[in-house]
Formats: sequence, C-alpha cells, structure tokens
Amino acid sequence: MRFRARRFLLPDLKREFVLNLLLLVFINLLIKPAFIFGIDLSVQNRAGEQYGVYFALLNLAYLFQILNDFGIQSFNNRHISQHPQLLPKYFPNLLAIKWLLALIYVVLTMAVAGVLLGYSADALHILLVLLINQVLVQLILFLRSNLSGLGFYRLDSLLSSLDKLLMLFTCGILLWSNWFAFSLLHFALAQTAALLITVMVVFGLLRQRAEFQVKPGWASNWKAGRPAVYAMFRQSLPYALVVLLMFAYSRLDAVLLERMAGAAHADVYASAFRLLDACNMFGYLFASLLLPMFARMLKDKTPVRPLVSLSFKLIWAGSITLAAAIFFAREDLLQLMMPERATEYRFAVLGILIWTFIPLSVTHIFSTLLTAKQDLMRMNRYFLIAVMLDLVLNLLLIPHWNAAGSAMAALTTQAFIAGSMVWLCVRTFEFQPSKKGLLQTFGYAGFVLLGDLWLFEETGIDWKWKFSGALIIGGIGLLLFRMVEFSALMRLKND
Repeated sequence: MRFRARRFLLPDLKREFVLNLLLLVFINLLIKPAFIFGIDLSVQNRAGEQYGVYFALLNLAYLFQILNDFGIQSFNNRHISQHPQLLPKYFPNLLAIKWLLALIYVVLTMAVAGVLLGYSADALHILLVLLINQVLVQLILFLRSNLSGLGFYRLDSLLSSLDKLLMLFTCGILLWSNWFAFSLLHFALAQTAALLITVMVVFGLLRQRAEFQVKPGWASNWKAGRPAVYAMFRQSLPYALVVLLMFAYSRLDAVLLERMAGAAHADVYASAFRLLDACNMFGYLFASLLLPMFARMLKDKTPVRPLVSLSFKLIWAGSITLAAAIFFAREDLLQLMMPERATEYRFAVLGILIWTFIPLSVTHIFSTLLTAKQDLMRMNRYFLIAVMLDLVLNLLLIPHWNAAGSAMAALTTQAFIAGSMVWLCVRTFEFQPSKKGLLQTFGYAGFVLLGDLWLFEETGIDWKWKFSGALIIGGIGLLLFRMVEFSALMRLKND
C-alpha cells in the first residue's frame, strides 16, 4: 500500500475549518433533514406507538456501541492525522479487529435484549438488523477517518451524508411504492441496503486516494502484525471507555423509559428526540472536523485557542438560536409533523428536551479538544459520574413524569457534562476567559431569548414567520455582540 496525504500549512487550518464547516452544513442541510423529517417521521406516523419499541431498540444498539468500535475510530483519526505514514501498518490490522469486535457486539447485545430485558422474538429480529446496520455505520466512519486523517477533509465532508442520501431512495421505495409491505423490520433492511452501497463507495475512494496495493498474502500479515495490534488495542482502551460512557448517559433514557413506562411513552420521547437529533448533527459535524485539526495543531505545538474560540462562538450562537426558536414554536412544529398525534404531553417533553442541544453543542467542542490532547482518564471520571447521575434521575423521575422525567434527566446530565468539559479545558490549557468574552456569550443568549419571547408572545403574525424571525434575531445578535469577527474571516479567505 502506498499513500499520499494532503498537508496544510498551519495558518491554513482555521481557513480549512471554516470552508469545510460551510460545506458540511450545506450538504447536511440538504440531505439529513430530508431523511429525518421525510422518512423517519413518516415511519413513526405510520407505525404508531410501536415506533416506541423501535426507538428503544435503536438506542439499545447505540448503548453497546463500545463493543463495536472500542475507540478505534477516534484513535485512528488522531494517529493517522499526526502520522499518515502509518496507514499501511494500521489499516489491515485495525480492520481485522473491527470484524472481531462486530461479532462480539452483535452476539452480546442480542443476549442482553433477549435474556435480561425480555424482548419478544419480533423485536429481536428488528434488533439484529439494527445491530448489523450499526456495524456498517462504524465501518463507514472508520474508512472515512482514514481519509480525514490523510487530510482529505473536503472529500470526507462530501461523503458524510452519502448513506442518508441513499436511504432517501431505499426507504422511500418502501414507504411510497407497492413493491414491499411496510413494516419496521423492512424499514431497517432498507437502511442496510443503503449502508452496504456506502461502504463500497467509501472503500473504493480510500483505495484510490491511498493507492492500495492488495496482494494475495495481505491477510497473512495479521500474524506478523499481532504485537502491533495488541499495542494498538491497549492504546484504544481509554478511547473505548469514552465511547462507552458517552453512549451510556446519552442513550440510556429511551431504553429505561420503554421498559419502565411502555412503548407509548417512548414514542412521545422519540418525537421530541427527533428534533434534538436533527439539531445535534451540527455539533457532531464540528467534532468530526475539529478532531484531526486539533490533533495536528497539538502535535506541532500550534496555539489552539483561536480555533477553539472561533468554533465555540459559532456553535454557541447556533445552538442558542435553534433551541430557542424550536422551544417557542414547539406546538406548531409538532402539529405540522404529526397533526393527528400532537398533544400537550408531546409539547411539554419537547419544551424540556430541546434545551439539551445547548450543553450538547458545548461538549462537542471541548471534549474533542481533550480527546485530541489524549486527556481521556480525567474525562472518563466525569462521564462515569454522568452515567450514574442519569441512571438515578431516570429511576426517580420516570415513575412520576414518564417521558418528561427522562427529558429532565437528559438536560441535567448534559449540563453537568458540558460544565465539566469546559472546566477541564480551562485547567488543562490555561484558558483565561475574558470579561469581553463572557459578556458576548451570556449577552448573546439573553438577547436571543428576550427577542424570541417578544416575537412569539407580542406579535400576531403566522408562526412560520415568527420562526424565521427568530433565526434573523440570532443573526442580528451575531453582529451586535460580534460573536464572529468578519474581518478575521476575510483574512482567512485571503491566507
């Protein structure tokens, strides 16, 4: 295997971040909302309360994701971005590990669902397909991590929504044609078809960019490379624990809710979580783009504060604006999404859960920086506390408030994690928040909230215009509080 990596001069990294962020946002705004609101929402409306079971099974598949990935993606992304010449050595061995982990992941999760949680045979059939889908998703992310590690950021950005684009076709055929009978199992299988095609496309592009030379004896390198594999496995352990704990405190809610309160309440939670998930794709895009950049900057001892400041201000402004707009327009949004099933109960759950987007977004920035720094053990201590906090809160709140209780638990847990990650970064990198920066941060939040409150409560215009106005208020706040230095962006353009 030969390889070629794209190298950027250090002043170009902030420019590359901004350009790729804009590309990612554009692509994902085109494709992912179409899947979330066009396909997934249609499935929920057609399946009814049984969607609550599907949603719980999907979160159960996420909950055991640690066994499927074991931190390999984060490990690979960081190390290949710093040492691209190691790709020929790492790739075949890590791929072999991933297949072994995938087998363990599927078998163990099925055992937990069938024996400990008591799911029915029909539910287990759906779960098996969802687990296979997660194996394919992780394989795609692993292949893409090699592309971003080699510096092909824009190609990786273009590939970020390929699976969802293909799902629009495969799932759309299931929903709106008479070729197949609709069922949740068939919905999961339609996603499998799209993911398989995506794997083949991404692998082909990686093979082309890295100039693979696959030889007949390639697989035999496994035995010779076992010492290196074991060493990589040990190095991946801290990353694996990060993945385990993050999925545990973020995906436990739906599983506990469905088992303790029933599918109907999980279905209500799912309708609110859909909007949170749609918003959170921006935070995930920030993290996936920032990790290799932070890793390279730390390796070259380049100050990270300018990029941290830029990314934080962007995601803070975006999360405040979106969360506030959705909160005030929640009743109209749910009436639009599910006109026959929108209830006060659903309005209340969304009104609580959507604020989780703000701490989630903050966590994406600062946990990514700490991951690039390999400061994983201290992160994991806070993640472990978060898991226990989320578990206790769900056990206490679900019996009294059902889905609203799970939403309260999620908001509290995510706020704790966001504060912890900021505190760790302040201590680790000796960041000194300025009075100007604090005024910008909290002043912007107050401006947007008060502006939206006036817009939604005091004006009588249609809610769609109010929602658009809330986004405009966010843009005005960017200018008033100078959350983004446009002169700095122009300098980036000319660098």
